[in-house]
Order: sequence, then structure tokens, then C-alpha cells
Amino acid sequence: MKTLIVEDEINAYEYLKTLITKHMPECEVVDHLDSVQETINWLHHNPEPDLIFLDIQLSDGVSFEIFNHVNISAPIIFTTAYDQFALQAFKVNSVDYLLKPISEDDLIAAHKKLKLREGKGESQQLKSILKDFTAGKKHRCLVKKGNHFEFINVDDIAFINSDDSMTFLYCKDGKRHIYTKTLQVLMSELDNEDFFQINRKQIININSITKIHPYLNQRLKVDLSAPTDLEFIVARNRMVEFKDWVDS
Repeated sequence: MKTLIVEDEINAYEYLKTLITKHMPECEVVDHLDSVQETINWLHHNPEPDLIFLDIQLSDGVSFEIFNHVNISAPIIFTTAYDQFALQAFKVNSVDYLLKPISEDDLIAAHKKLKLREGKGESQQLKSILKDFTAGKKHRCLVKKGNHFEFINVDDIAFINSDDSMTFLYCKDGKRHIYTKTLQVLMSELDNEDFFQINRKQIININSITKIHPYLNQRLKVDLSAPTDLEFIVARNRMVEFKDWVDS
């Protein structure tokens, strides 16, 4: 099984490789990468591996950015020192989500999940895990207004737009609020039944969609009920997931 490891800490990489050699002998580590951009380039110019171990926080950003540039069908085992990205991890081809320092028991359990997935497709255990994380979905956002702070109910958000490295929450009444978290972190906290990241810069609320149109290059354009001059174009690499999301 051709295996790619994406990890920016050399000690963590060597430790993980040792565990893989010991507990997953069928895996052949074909390369070690340490950044988002390097991984994007590698996946564009090499055959897709059979398995990817993917650290979430890399030297040049959050690894979820990779999925905005490359279509990946290989199963992924995420590794991270933090647990706030768990829900977002299970929206892609995730087999498991291992918290550092990775224990041998956790890797063995991930190996079993991988074998179960290969034999039976997505396991009921993964669905149960996803349901548990969804139960802890975000309900409100704290935003600054002048010299004080206010709460914005998540249900009132029509869409979220990133511009010049800043995140803006747009409510259904047209009001815009600056938010301190990045688009990637915020998406990991939202309920994926209601919110979907359609491209690198935008997240939309399904309850704000009024119409969906065919668009250039086999993409889709989405109209929202909230007053705005922005356009909402679904990226090509998000099309399949988007169609499943709106039709779920």
C-alpha cells in the first residue's frame, strides 16, 4: 500500500513512520512532505497514493487548503495536536483523526477502521463519531462592535466571505461583521448540514439559497436571499460534495 506522510515536524514524522512499520507492514512510505504547497505540487505530479497520513497544521497553513486545489479520493488518517478540526476532517475522506502524541493503540484502531472501510465501505462507527461531533456544533459567534462585543446567532448567518485574509459574517438582514477566526477553523465548528464551503473564500447557509444555475467550466452559481453584490460560484473540485449536500 503506497503511503504518503505529510508532517512538518521531523521527530513526529520519524515516530509515525516507526509505528507504521511496526503495525501496518503492508504500507510502503513513498514520500514525506512538510507543507501545504509542497503537498499540492506532489499530488499534481505523482500518482495518488493508497493512503495519506496528513498533519492538519503545517508550516505554511492548515492542510484542509489542499482539498481546494486537488481532488483526493485516497483514504486519509489525520494527525494533529488539536481537536477543533475533527468535524471538518470527517467531511473529507477521513478514516480516523489521531491526536498527538499518537499512541500505538490509536494507530492500531485506525488500521482496523481502514480495513473495515476497504471491505465494507464507510463504517457505522465513523458515522457515529461524526454524529457525536455534530452534536457539539457551534451556535453563536462573538463579534466586536465598536468598543463592545455582541453575539451573532449562527442561524442568522446567510454566508461567510474571506477577503484579504479577513473573515466576514454576513447576516440574513445584510449586516456584515468582522470575525477573528479563519474560514477553515470556522467551517470545522459549523453544522455541515446547514453550512458548506463552496470555494476557497466562501461558506454558505443552505437556508439562504434561492436558486442554483449552471455556470462556466461545468461549475454552478448559487443565488442567496441575503442582499449582496458578491457572486457565489461552486468550485469544480467541490461539485460532487455540493450536490450531495443540497440533496441530502
